[in-house]
Amino acid sequence: MKSALSIFEYGHRFVVEPSSTFLSDDERKQIAELQPFGVMFRKRNFLSNASYKDWLSAYRELWAEIRSLIRNPHPLICIDHEGGRVIRPPEPITRFPYAACWAHRSAEVAHAMALELRSLGINCIFGPVVDIHSNPDNPVINQRAFGRTVDEVLQGAVPFVRACEAAGLLTCAKHFPGHGDTKSDSHFTLPVVDKNLDELRRVELVPFQEMIRIGIPMVMTAHILYPQLDPGRPATLSTFFLESLLRGQLGFDGVVVADGLGMKAISSSLGDAEAITDGLRAGLDLFLMVGDNLSIADALTLAEQMHASSRSVPKELLARSGARIEKLRSRCAVYPVIELSQEELSQHAALAAELASGTPWGCFNLHLPGFE
Repeated sequence: MKSALSIFEYGHRFVVEPSSTFLSDDERKQIAELQPFGVMFRKRNFLSNASYKDWLSAYRELWAEIRSLIRNPHPLICIDHEGGRVIRPPEPITRFPYAACWAHRSAEVAHAMALELRSLGINCIFGPVVDIHSNPDNPVINQRAFGRTVDEVLQGAVPFVRACEAAGLLTCAKHFPGHGDTKSDSHFTLPVVDKNLDELRRVELVPFQEMIRIGIPMVMTAHILYPQLDPGRPATLSTFFLESLLRGQLGFDGVVVADGLGMKAISSSLGDAEAITDGLRAGLDLFLMVGDNLSIADALTLAEQMHASSRSVPKELLARSGARIEKLRSRCAVYPVIELSQEELSQHAALAAELASGTPWGCFNLHLPGFE
């Protein structure tokens, strides 16, 4: 039998995802018991082949019920919303192309995205992608990146973050320490990047350092193995990457969230108490429990495992992590849901069409089956 105290103590370390457009009876009980830090919405949480009025009404019922179950008044309500195929809500939410198409006008796009997401009661976007598309064979980043060089990525990412934050949308830089030079997709396997620290400092780490400088509140990890730097653990579970490099050397004092735990690169190793402890010890603050092979019930199980194994994690480390989570929670304002006008939607659609017509590398649709 699960301990209510242990679940409550560690439930706030999870961001979970409903399985459908409505909550099942089990999910209602699980959310009420777990009390997660927040929820993430994906495509399956929106009615398909329905009118705007109908899918918006159903979604708002789901949103309101989740809000009523999470007792904290400031939950994180988040979404992946990058452009291209990484857009969850149906139309008329604007179908912006991939970020490579609008790095030069990222502030405009960010403002439009923030307005539309605010209309859905969302207060956090898992973006920007600050990976550098330096490997032409990369099957998962490609045009999701703002560019192929450090300068191109900075040109897009910095105005994007500032515009989102100005519009009331929290941001999260991903995927630390860099997913742009891989030849495989971490949704399906564990990528390996054979680089040393000096090489990372010259390229991959530069955008993250700039994101930290301008005050980004969250960083998302990459499920990637760097054998020259930590041959035993992917970056998500690596004390070197999270505690020593990200926090110690780069000076990041915000929240670190693990990329989706249902991804094959990590799910094979992050399923028992030892791995959960490794994540806490490495410096993870939040665990993203999303994916077709994960459920809110799995988060309950992991919360129990955290309680059982946390005695081996230094108390001061857990205390610092808890303080970071509470600091972020104070910024999770849940604004009144705003209504979008047809004029605004038309303007956003025109901007998207203009940006898609002049693409720098030909923004084809990446085959991203794990992104639905």
